Amino acid sequence: MKPIAVFLLLALTGSSAAAAPCPCTAFFTGDAKPFIAEGLTRDAASGRFFVAGVAARRIMEIRKGRARDFARLPDDYSPFGIAVAGRKLWVTAAAVLQGAGHDGPSALLVFDLNGKMIGTYPVPDEGRHALGDLTVAPDGAVYVSDGLDGSTYVLRPGAHALVRLGARKLFKSPQGMALNADGKSLLVVDYALGLTKLDLATAVFTALKIPAGINVKGIDGLARLLDGSFLASQNGTKEPHILRLMLSPDWSELLSAEVIAADDAAISDPSLVMADDSGAYVVGVSQWASFGQEQQAPTKPLQSWRIIKLDLK
Repeated sequence: MKPIAVFLLLALTGSSAAAAPCPCTAFFTGDAKPFIAEGLTRDAASGRFFVAGVAARRIMEIRKGRARDFARLPDDYSPFGIAVAGRKLWVTAAAVLQGAGHDGPSALLVFDLNGKMIGTYPVPDEGRHALGDLTVAPDGAVYVSDGLDGSTYVLRPGAHALVRLGARKLFKSPQGMALNADGKSLLVVDYALGLTKLDLATAVFTALKIPAGINVKGIDGLARLLDGSFLASQNGTKEPHILRLMLSPDWSELLSAEVIAADDAAISDPSLVMADDSGAYVVGVSQWASFGQEQQAPTKPLQSWRIIKLDLK
């Protein structure tokens, strides 16, 4: 969930999905202090989970059911999307009201797995930006989306700066992404546009064909499951949902959208998702629902932030 786009869409999108109890178990519960759990990732080598706290402006490490600070962000930045790749932790970061108390710059940051920051890659364009989600390609290229500006960027292996893909404001509000196996295209979910496929050679995107009656707007988090389908958190709708999406092999159309969970307290305020060979996880209660769009302090009572593990068949 992002500090600007989500509040614009809550009243604009809806869903006809019936209630579906969450097939899940509690994985970790934080406290009721301001944190805003957003990004979630795992280091397969050590088994450590990392979770990004927007309001707390820090990344926490979870190991064997216990949490501790991993890194605090510099320069008023708050962490959003995070991913472990190449023995590094990649972080999209932005200065936002819910963290620093004011809006400011945005950048891609990189830490070693001991918590030391080893790189900063600012957004190269002028104006307001908020890098939110990211995905890392097998060759080490890092793709990031700017949910506020509508642009997407790439940091190529060995490069020293982000490069925008195509036109500025190409999308409305791009969120989660996934790279196709051939490395030629990105699946990009956009709050307003739904599911899109971005051709990396031409920087032109096309909307996927969607079956009648299925709403794929308001999707935030996206993670590929082991069977090739996708796990998605849909928090830009009146009621949040956790979805399982099956696409055609060429990613030209959506074949099915299964509602895994809806109208359930376990996923009442979801943000991002992740999946690997240890299972599928979602930040089920992020605390975003307690914060207003233009407020640093929570405007509603805070719940304890919570990560759940999905029991998928």
